[in-house]
Amino acid sequence: MEIYIHLPFCKSKCAYCDFNSLPDCDEGTVFSYLSALNREIRLAGEAYGKAEIPTVYIGGGTPSLLDSGRIKSIMRVLREHFYVDENAEISIECNPESITEEKLADYKEAGINRISIGAQSLDDRNLKSIGRLHDSKTAISKIRLAGQYFDSVSCDVIVGLPYDDEGTVKEEIETLIPLVTHMSVYALTLEEGTPLALRAQEGKVLLPSDDETEDYLEIAQDILEKRGFFRYEVSNFAEEGKECRHNLGYWTDEEYLGLGAGAHSYIKTSDGKKALAAPIRFAHPKDIHAYIAGVNCAEAFDIIPRAEMRVLDEKDIFNESVMLGLRTAKGVKSDILNGCIPNELKGFFKEEGGYTSLTRSGAAVMNSLLVRILRL
Repeated sequence: MEIYIHLPFCKSKCAYCDFNSLPDCDEGTVFSYLSALNREIRLAGEAYGKAEIPTVYIGGGTPSLLDSGRIKSIMRVLREHFYVDENAEISIECNPESITEEKLADYKEAGINRISIGAQSLDDRNLKSIGRLHDSKTAISKIRLAGQYFDSVSCDVIVGLPYDDEGTVKEEIETLIPLVTHMSVYALTLEEGTPLALRAQEGKVLLPSDDETEDYLEIAQDILEKRGFFRYEVSNFAEEGKECRHNLGYWTDEEYLGLGAGAHSYIKTSDGKKALAAPIRFAHPKDIHAYIAGVNCAEAFDIIPRAEMRVLDEKDIFNESVMLGLRTAKGVKSDILNGCIPNELKGFFKEEGGYTSLTRSGAAVMNSLLVRILRL
């Protein structure tokens, strides 16, 4: 069972962001949230604490915004109530402007062994246009600093930003490759209601076309593969052995427990070992105060209020295994897809070792292919 811990605090909200994050919280709210989170960890431990935990991911928000002593406290409480494997992958998300040597040293002391840094771009015009608080110089220096403390350093890059062109994307990928062991490269998604989406709709910002963005993704992939990074998932590239084990678990049907406001869980067992009749998915309320109240009133993990809950049926299980599995380089067991791929689409797939995966051209049009395969 994997564990995800959500820390929703940010210094400010980025223009493209629709994640469950809360900017500029007061100290009282932060304290109340962390107290509730520690209580939830204890309650979850009572329900699932016998489960072996192979990965932990601390995400947000901006976890590195918090004092590192609080991160150490969360890890201490987690280990008190769960069996965290001694070889567990333990990741934390950081933003460049909030990384310090003291925090990195404290993370390492707490057993964290993987850092994921939200660089997003190395073009200062792009960074300003999407509301990031760092500049390119800071991003590069903090990624280098993280590499002095950790063997596994990842960074996020968004392509399709307002000032992107072929040269910009090529330069930032080539600059980052020597500094990291893993890179997530995403196409910009305009989420409805975000400031960037509104500005684009009003014509106040001009974004690259979908075709141009796809070209930039191809450029990034070409450079990464030539420099020894392999694409193990649609948007993720790594040196051999440096894949994000936690995220791979999401895509390969591992169960996970999400702790914190808005966190999602996928549970297949009743106590970490005994199988349920059918897998379930559930999520906590996104509202931080509703989450705090719900946890503080609950006497057991199973009665913490849920914002949503669903028992997966046969169709759900098929759709999720295909939709998630095809994101990975390994793909889906071929017998699952037997008879599901129309003849005219078979050129977008390849088969090897009993698994069917997408070709490079198939990965580029994955969503269109899924519409033809999934059971709707």
